[in-house]
Amino acid sequence: MQLEAFYDEHVGKVYKFFYIKSLNKATAEDLTSDTFISFMEQAQVQAIEDQTKYLYGIMRNIWLQFLRSKYQQAMTDVEGIEDFASHVEFNLDQFDEAKSADNRLMPYIEELPSKQREVLIKRLIEEKSISEVAEELGKDKNYVKTTYHRALTTLRARLANPYMEGTL
Repeated sequence: MQLEAFYDEHVGKVYKFFYIKSLNKATAEDLTSDTFISFMEQAQVQAIEDQTKYLYGIMRNIWLQFLRSKYQQAMTDVEGIEDFASHVEFNLDQFDEAKSADNRLMPYIEELPSKQREVLIKRLIEEKSISEVAEELGKDKNYVKTTYHRALTTLRARLANPYMEGTL
């Protein structure tokens, strides 16, 4: 009965934690379930002094385990590569293509209204801080933040529909 009360008291907090982290309802439900299953299994085997602290430790471990499995990349078997030089060149080309994302975005950025384009280029391409952009343009930080946010929103809409007629 004590475990049921503990579950009822903490299930909402655990679910919210996982939902905020994952932004996915199903994932949050699965991780919450995994957390309480692990907790219940450990509670049956050993006496847990501070149950809340122990629960949060399990939550942390479950979250890290989830991230590891989500972002784990297949390791390439180096010995199985016949021409290692071409393998290296291919991977370097892929890296260079990823870095040229700015170049692929430029046609869309150029279609933005001039104020949005100017702020977006200074923030993304020139990698300047909000303070630096505000100082350069002689505007306040809120202007830069708002214009930057609007530019990103406009750019996302345009990228979502690249064949949209007319300019932005």
